[in-house]
Amino acid sequence: MNTSVVLVPGAPALVPELSGTAAADFARQVAEMVRVLRRAAGDASAVRVVGADSGGRSLGDVRSTLARWGADVPVGRPGAPPAPHEAVPDAALIAWWLLDRAEIGLTRAFTGVTGPSPTTPQVGADDLVVVVADGPASLAPRGPVPEDPRGVDLDARLGRWLRDPGGLPDPGADVAEEIGWWSRPAWLVLADLVDSRAAREQLSWAPFGVGYHCGWWS
Repeated sequence: MNTSVVLVPGAPALVPELSGTAAADFARQVAEMVRVLRRAAGDASAVRVVGADSGGRSLGDVRSTLARWGADVPVGRPGAPPAPHEAVPDAALIAWWLLDRAEIGLTRAFTGVTGPSPTTPQVGADDLVVVVADGPASLAPRGPVPEDPRGVDLDARLGRWLRDPGGLPDPGADVAEEIGWWSRPAWLVLADLVDSRAAREQLSWAPFGVGYHCGWWS
């Protein structure tokens, strides 16, 4: 099995057209994620993106834009059919944008996961699997959720989990909602996919009071 798994954050703030001058503060991290995606693609034959989506929607290979966030930035593989941005889950849009930046021209599909015990989707033996997931959104006063020591502790533990094999730190669905860990279902699927292996490469940072993480399991 030649499957590579890459974890990326699902933050619109990564896009310069959406974050303005703030994008310069994490341009290095975006460049590093692009490099990781290019290396991870290797001999892959397709890309399967997995992300939290309350509707559990699935999506094939389409083109769209980031217009829902106020910038008409096109995303998607050239030649793919167009789809209105309203029909494309947030996680898919950001993954598409990163894949475009990495110049990965493989066909793409998205699987949304939801619920307290999400089902891990089937992936192809030669797929590049991109899991889109953020840490808690309660890491600082400027975060989307009021600063919460439980969120700060969990985000630090998630960063360590990328480096050290073991069980995924998980406070449960109720606490996850309280601390803004909305992508918990995607993290649970990631843990199942990588099966307690340490990431080959990892990166963590936390602008805007939200935990962002990148990892690659080859």
